[in-house]
Amino acid sequence: MEPGTQNQLPRTRLQRGVRLAGTGLLTGCAGMVILGTTVLADQLHGPRYLLYWRWCFLLAVGAIGAAMWDVILVRRAFRRTRRELFRKKFMTDHFTAKRPDEQRK
Repeated sequence: MEPGTQNQLPRTRLQRGVRLAGTGLLTGCAGMVILGTTVLADQLHGPRYLLYWRWCFLLAVGAIGAAMWDVILVRRAFRRTRRELFRKKFMTDHFTAKRPDEQRK
């Protein structure tokens, strides 16, 4: 394990992909804002203006969606890790032998 990663939740391939997609969407949106307010400000009029900022808005919405999906994935990994830790610490043979049979499922 690398230093400083011992207290972090494991990342899945899906989570890396979602974070990469979110980063790309956010970078694209920021680039569009910078270009739209500086370089392209004189060229954006009428329908072009609306289309340009609509695409920027859609990129921002996509980035927010990716962030929400990442939150769901992190919470799922946290719950899974917490459950595994509980089982390792408390679900010993001595404890499970004392549980009633209907709860052992």
